[in-house]
Amino acid sequence: MQTPLFGSWAVEVLGVRPFEIHGDRYYELNVVKEGEGTPFALRVPQHATAGEPKAGQKLKVQFLMGQVTSAKTG
Repeated sequence: MQTPLFGSWAVEVLGVRPFEIHGDRYYELNVVKEGEGTPFALRVPQHATAGEPKAGQKLKVQFLMGQVTSAKTG
């Protein structure tokens, strides 16, 4: 699924896979967008989250230039 250039989505986390790139921590989240049924992956930098995401969480994900800038419960 194509991420928007800017805006926000409400998603439910189905799975989480932490990984590192050059020492920076990221999470690959397997999510489903609210109101849709097809799961897809989002890469979220650790600094954009309030703790490690967990399966079953509902997150509000904000985007800027197609990149996740915030992924918080709420």
